[in-house]
Amino acid sequence: MKFSLFYPVTVGSADRLGTGLLGLEPQLYGSAIAELREQAVAADETGWHSLMLAERHFEVEGYQVTPNPLLLNVYLAQHTARLRHGQLGLAVPTWNPLRLAEDIAVADHLTGGRLDVGLSHAVPARAGGVLGQHHRGAENREIFEEWFEVMRMAWTEELWSYEGAHIQVPPPGIAWRHPVSERLGAGVEDGALTRIGTVPRPLQSPHPPLYTVLTGGDETVEWAARVGSTLVTTATEPGRIRRVAETYAEAANRHGRNVYLNRWEPGGGIALCRFLAVAPTHEEALRTGRQALPYVRDWLAGFGLFDGRPRTLDELVADGAMLLGTPERVGEQVRCLADEHGIDHLIFVACTGSADHGRMLETIAAFGEEIIGRLSPA
Repeated sequence: MKFSLFYPVTVGSADRLGTGLLGLEPQLYGSAIAELREQAVAADETGWHSLMLAERHFEVEGYQVTPNPLLLNVYLAQHTARLRHGQLGLAVPTWNPLRLAEDIAVADHLTGGRLDVGLSHAVPARAGGVLGQHHRGAENREIFEEWFEVMRMAWTEELWSYEGAHIQVPPPGIAWRHPVSERLGAGVEDGALTRIGTVPRPLQSPHPPLYTVLTGGDETVEWAARVGSTLVTTATEPGRIRRVAETYAEAANRHGRNVYLNRWEPGGGIALCRFLAVAPTHEEALRTGRQALPYVRDWLAGFGLFDGRPRTLDELVADGAMLLGTPERVGEQVRCLADEHGIDHLIFVACTGSADHGRMLETIAAFGEEIIGRLSPA
């Protein structure tokens, strides 16, 4: 089985969140990054598969301070030897697709081919309205799918051109009269640029493994299955998980992709996302879970998650949204999820910052040493 950590990078402790604009304090961010580095090293040493980061902009409240996860991916990769690094996900409609494709390719090289790429069409209004203002009036999904096609061509084609509803690559009328370019046939005809090639190409071929969080219903499922992206779902109701998995598999088969629900592969599949609180005793695990509540209850619920109502720790555990307890108890829950749903990739939200550094290190080590080692033999 594969187990990943997902970090929102919260920069305030549980007792400080909601008391001020903590995201504007550089010292808090510096401390959060130092703790994140230590936790990445702990995950690397205890068998975790990957560490993923959100992309969030302008969140001065301090709950999610990750404007450029790719930079953090590269930084953390320098301190780890085996751990993969990714995002859930990059807010594609707010980027220039060519710059994003280039940045991902460079990051893939700088991480030694340990990069995963999470892509999202869902962009919070604050970030989308500011960064995506040049595409105002266009649907995020429409921009997302066109931008991805540009990125795919950038990664897989040598010299290419593209004309879509929102972008033309290259635009007409660009003069390029360099003798070397003309002699080599570098996309130049009669002194005009007609095709481009993006460099470098990704280290992983044809590109890093893709992930996308299930938002937007069947459209997201269809897109993920078509392009070979792993679909990440937070669903907890067994019937809902089964429907998502079956819909994904059917769509993948229509597009010529074989998906085995009990065997995750880089070319696609289903991953479940959960919160996690594990400790040597149940009481200690409860304390870790309570520390995560300001992020879960006060921040996430404010976006309408959980039907817009605050969630208690007991409700999160009862619904299966949080796995909580001793390593033995949590290990049983993991095995039940795998056996019931045929899924072998779990992604756990790491509420670091809200949950203090010592508890996060304990959670990472306890899960890695006592659960991953048993369920994922080398």
